Amino acid sequence: MRALLLGLLIAAPSFAETIEILRDNFGTPHIFAHTSAGAAYAAGYAQAEDRKDALLRNLRSAGTDASQPAPRIRAIVEAYSAGINRYLTEHGDAGAITPAMVVAFSRRAFMTIHGSNDVLIGPARSTTGNVVAILDPLSGWNDDGRPYEMRWYASDEQIALSGVAPPGVPFPLIGHSISVAISWGGSTETAGPRALEQAWAMITARSLTEVQAGLRMGQIPGSALVGTAQGEIFDSSGRMPEDGILLRPRIVPQSEAMTLQLLAAQNKWPFGRAVDVAFSTAVYKAETWQTRLVKVAPELPFVQMLTGWSRRSDPTSREALAFYLFKMALGKPDASALEPADSLSNNRIRAALRKAQDQVETELPYQADYGTMFRVTRDGASRSNPAGGGIVAEAGMITPRAIHFERRGAVVIGTGGQTATQIVELSKTPNAVSILIPGESDRSDSGHFDDQARDLFSKGTGKPTYFLDRKELEKHISPKKETTKELIF
Repeated sequence: MRALLLGLLIAAPSFAETIEILRDNFGTPHIFAHTSAGAAYAAGYAQAEDRKDALLRNLRSAGTDASQPAPRIRAIVEAYSAGINRYLTEHGDAGAITPAMVVAFSRRAFMTIHGSNDVLIGPARSTTGNVVAILDPLSGWNDDGRPYEMRWYASDEQIALSGVAPPGVPFPLIGHSISVAISWGGSTETAGPRALEQAWAMITARSLTEVQAGLRMGQIPGSALVGTAQGEIFDSSGRMPEDGILLRPRIVPQSEAMTLQLLAAQNKWPFGRAVDVAFSTAVYKAETWQTRLVKVAPELPFVQMLTGWSRRSDPTSREALAFYLFKMALGKPDASALEPADSLSNNRIRAALRKAQDQVETELPYQADYGTMFRVTRDGASRSNPAGGGIVAEAGMITPRAIHFERRGAVVIGTGGQTATQIVELSKTPNAVSILIPGESDRSDSGHFDDQARDLFSKGTGKPTYFLDRKELEKHISPKKETTKELIF
């Protein structure tokens, strides 16, 4: 087994703690410690290894905060800072990170979340009677605040966490334990000086009562969505929906409407179908265009292709690309319209169909599909990968899956949106999958720089988290060099 072993001296010089970091085959660190301070120490080391530049920019730009956290949080922050500094020292970087920097950045951490497309499915609507949570924070894929994913175990304290936080935070802010699943919607306001204390109280809560006690601290701006293993789902305003499904309001209302439409189509939701909703490429109102096209030119093979389309903008869909080209050929304002206007003439539709068909036949590669034009990449990557779904407002193509695009020459490049999705069922041992776009590491020489964009995101799927399943994790340890070190402290 390849592992990173760290010995941490905690408080008394006579006590040394050995910590293991096992990285799975996507580079996600699984931290096995005895104490929360030990886990935080390893989290600092791992974040510095994977995201050093972003981590240091986050912490150094935040300044310092002289607030004194509660003793538990102070121990976590001090150990986390020590873990970062250990990595920096080993790699010849000058300038120590102080606990005051971590406290200061924690007050800005929630500002790095650019909305979140969360869904909570209550016991009455899940096939197993367990809460199923889709935690779906949005971020720019090249931002310093792009979430960092980790599994976080402190065995002596019976703490087991899985989730994400921006580099500069020692434990998951958005994620789950065995008892709760929590997501935050982000904020434009600075959090209070005890934000880390509140976040810790909530992510380690064992019951709804403990979560609500954390909320009453009032240190974190913005709204939280929470599901519990006891079967409750609610948001921080106290809303507990009667229909068994709680959806966070979305930045793009059409994406929210399409998600609600999908959720209404099925009374009971198995875990696997919730995963499908999280990555759904279903295009809102596309059926209205198919209905109009049948009326205009049902005899045309090009129209027959469009009307036979599944209305999903999957990367491999030739029909989705043809629909995009047809919509763009209409020109403004009809191209961006979700539904065809009554004023849109049949002649204009026929002209747009001819133009789109000509583009498909003469301008694009043979067998070109949606993923040929719509791509996902990151700054510094040597390649791009097919994208599916997204917010293509110029063509009125909106899906539950959020991707924000920029046109770059002949292709359209995703630059952010769905970034750190987790789908978890709060069963006795939580079942979960996750994805982190583009990859865990910011180092271009790492095998985990953009592997999740290629191997997961382009395929509309996630990876198993191996939460509380070390035996299975050990079958999927990364062969990359990040896991081959053995460090004795």
